[in-house]
Amino acid sequence: MAALPLEELRRQQSQGLHTRALVPKSAGQLKTERERIVARLQLLLNVTIAVALAGVALIAWLPFSPVPHAFRFGVQEVLGVAVFASCLFILHERAELELGLYDYEPVEQTTQGELRALLHRVPEGVSYQEALAADKRTFVTGEVDGIRRRAEAFTPKTLPAADGNTET
Repeated sequence: MAALPLEELRRQQSQGLHTRALVPKSAGQLKTERERIVARLQLLLNVTIAVALAGVALIAWLPFSPVPHAFRFGVQEVLGVAVFASCLFILHERAELELGLYDYEPVEQTTQGELRALLHRVPEGVSYQEALAADKRTFVTGEVDGIRRRAEAFTPKTLPAADGNTET
């Protein structure tokens, strides 16, 4: 499949914004997603520890193994590097997931005001705010970009001059 030019991707995204409504996730959905991420974080930590312990045990066993002495040191080095790289990769994935938890944190008070102002420009903004109020929750950081993109889609392209004079 050929890659689309950047302008075409932006055009498709802007068309999608007009047809796709803003629907907030409920507090229960956010809590479930957050718990799923935390469980995956714990799993990745356990896998990292298991890989590290298995690698250390295998490296420690090699001197007592029937592997020829000439190859033993090289095999230990290769295993050590492989275990280290595997642990780093798994911990990197875990760190990426941990950064994803930031999307479930409540936004600051000043940002909440900005988001409410942006939602006034969006046709479904009132229902979005009512859904949040009914769920007794505030905006979370994962919603910020979606609300801003949706509000930008409804922003007028040109602003009329305040006094009619367009000279500078």
